[in-house]
Amino acid sequence: MSSLEFATNASEEGASPLCRAPLRILAVADLWQGSDGYAYIRAFRRMGHSVRVVPSEHFVPGDWDSLPLRALRRGLSRFMVGEYTKALVKAAQEMQPHLFFVFKGRYVAPQAVRALREMGAVTINFYPDVSFMAHGSYLPEALPLYDWIFQTKTFGIEDLRRTLGVTQSSFLPPSFDPEVHFPVPLTTEERELLAADVCFIGTHSPKKERLATAIARQIPQARLRLWGSRWENAAPFLQSRVEGRHILGLEYAKAIAASKINLGLLSEVRYGASSGDLITARTFQIPGTGAFMLHERTDELARYFTEGVECACFGDETELAEKVAYYLAHDEERHRIAAAGRQRALASGYAVDNQAEQIFAKAAALSEALRRLPQP
Repeated sequence: MSSLEFATNASEEGASPLCRAPLRILAVADLWQGSDGYAYIRAFRRMGHSVRVVPSEHFVPGDWDSLPLRALRRGLSRFMVGEYTKALVKAAQEMQPHLFFVFKGRYVAPQAVRALREMGAVTINFYPDVSFMAHGSYLPEALPLYDWIFQTKTFGIEDLRRTLGVTQSSFLPPSFDPEVHFPVPLTTEERELLAADVCFIGTHSPKKERLATAIARQIPQARLRLWGSRWENAAPFLQSRVEGRHILGLEYAKAIAASKINLGLLSEVRYGASSGDLITARTFQIPGTGAFMLHERTDELARYFTEGVECACFGDETELAEKVAYYLAHDEERHRIAAAGRQRALASGYAVDNQAEQIFAKAAALSEALRRLPQP
């Protein structure tokens, strides 16, 4: 049910404000193109809602990577978060939001969530990461205070209950952003700049390095390109394949489109989590872009894409190298699978707008439930 459909059910006196459109939404999210959080903000706005974003990086700098600046950030963190909390509360007082939507919210303090709830806003956190315990102290303190938590990990529901005693949560898979992840046309210059036989875009980890190394050693003639952070930590053998920078937004989509094979590699288990990734944002963004995806095989992936028809899969380094060699030699089959993956992503509703609808349905239900609570 869309927010506009909520409006048709709002004739009863005293109906919840979340049953009317448009809504006022105070949000915490990044604002760079390609950010998963920003995809939701744009989806909300496409639906006709008024959204005000107060990003944490305006108060707690996230790009301070040198040791002195990181030490300074640690020393000032309490004061920075205090100012951020004041800014959120001030924005809420001015806007009187119906919904407080937080995408992850590493620096959203418990005091901010309490204040928004006291003002009558429904508070929803969308949590996209493997662990609730690996991103500082504010998240474990604040998460139990939200009215609802959506999470992109099926195992996260039990992890959240086990680690924080929280039961007001449900699974909502990642999505692709139709404004960013689509079959973007490439110029000749862009193809030359971004072309790859095999491409991975994401943060370095030991497992991902091991898989990339298997390709580089067993298929040395393949042009392998590794984009994202921390790949400078990889072994010297891989450094000629490391691009050494992030690639974001539409350039991310162009790099995917310019690559014959795009790898869907999954993050390992982290402190506080019972599992590593089973699916990830790339699981949906690569097919959404209309590109060929070679993904780690998981039962969860099989719920969304059919192996050999809409994506290709591998189970270990040996199979990965074999599949890379096979699909580099079979262009027609690779293109057919890529097209089928794009069609599946569209037909099955894997775009962010569909997830946004589910968030508003839950918010409306929560608003009605909260309205019926006895007033003090």
